[in-house]
Amino acid sequence: MEVFAQFLVNGIVAGSVYALIALGFALIFTASRVFHFAHGAVYTLSAFSGYTALVVLGLGTFGGFLAAIVTAVVLGLAINRLFYEPMRELGVSSFVTMILSFGLLIIITHLTAIVWGTNPVVLWRGGQETVHALGPIRITGRQIGIVALAALLGVGLWAFFRFFRLGIALRALGNDSDLAQIVGMPARALRQLSFALGSGLVGVSAMLIGFNVGIIDFNMGFDVILMATVAMIIGGLGNVSAAAGGGFVLGIIQNVALWKIDSKWQMALSFAILILVLLFRPSGLFGERQSAVGL
Repeated sequence: MEVFAQFLVNGIVAGSVYALIALGFALIFTASRVFHFAHGAVYTLSAFSGYTALVVLGLGTFGGFLAAIVTAVVLGLAINRLFYEPMRELGVSSFVTMILSFGLLIIITHLTAIVWGTNPVVLWRGGQETVHALGPIRITGRQIGIVALAALLGVGLWAFFRFFRLGIALRALGNDSDLAQIVGMPARALRQLSFALGSGLVGVSAMLIGFNVGIIDFNMGFDVILMATVAMIIGGLGNVSAAAGGGFVLGIIQNVALWKIDSKWQMALSFAILILVLLFRPSGLFGERQSAVGL
């Protein structure tokens, strides 16, 4: 049971970051109704931008996070402004937009590999003192910081969507975009805001995962966007809070499963969970029958 408890703690750490990634992905989807697969490319490029600031330029942890967040926000806004909004105005179907997004994921990912190379790079080499908590369970101060920061961002976003006008407007846009435009809401500006927030979250997540596992590589965005999609669907499609819950559950299950199965089966396990949820609870683990941005 001690080993199980350790894997559970590791799952909580991973699930906290998965929740942030799924939260950003779902926020963009609910506001724009775009499956933003290029979110994975934003994740990758922001991670390497943070690596450059932190390791190459020696700007420290704050500089690394700032570089990652700024890169993610600028790239997310640019993708929406240059590609998604024009296609929306042309009346292009959501399926075609999804294919475009997947193409952007591949192009930006490979451009990242051209600039930084195809070999993994070390973001952090470890070496910090381990904190012992709850008896035999081992957790580092860095992991505690990851969970704390993820929780702080999650609570902050919950408050934003509950108590601030812009957040409430974003919820309304996600519930019924046509009605929101009829009553005079600036739908385009709100979609841009959703891309800024969602991309900023993935920039933070890229650095958190980099600090947790120690390395980053140019292919990591593909796995991340698959996990974000699975988390959003098993949590509850169209429900931002439910997507975050789905990411948290997925991270815990993946890590606890390592107690009995090899890590190479993690992806297969994730999609097995997805299939079971679609079969027995199509609305998601935390979703309602009719999806809404119920933050």
